[in-house]
Amino acid sequence: MDIQGALFLVVLSIGLSGSSAGTWAACRWWYGRKLLAASQRLHKSDKGRLFSQQQAQQACRQVEQLKGELATQRQAALDSDTERQLATAMAMASEAVRLHVECDDACADSEPTAPPNPHGFADTQVMP
Repeated sequence: MDIQGALFLVVLSIGLSGSSAGTWAACRWWYGRKLLAASQRLHKSDKGRLFSQQQAQQACRQVEQLKGELATQRQAALDSDTERQLATAMAMASEAVRLHVECDDACADSEPTAPPNPHGFADTQVMP
């Protein structure tokens, strides 16, 4: 029985080491596939995150550019309005000066009259 026991132990140890190696190979293959798939998902997620960061930076640059253009256009519109108001004021002033000169020329020959009432109606006269 000594040889049979020793042979049994040798066969048992070879069987256990073979099954262990087979189990190790199967686990390495199975979990290797899982790790590879997880690695690919992580890489895809990182690419998406990087792309979204680039898009956000580009959007921020575009917003800043649009803000600058809007400020420029507002300033140009303000300058244009100021110039238009100044031109209108100058035209009105020159028209007022022209009318005043015409009125002075026309009124120089006539006698002075009382200034008109500010409310547009004749003064009330008290009757005795």
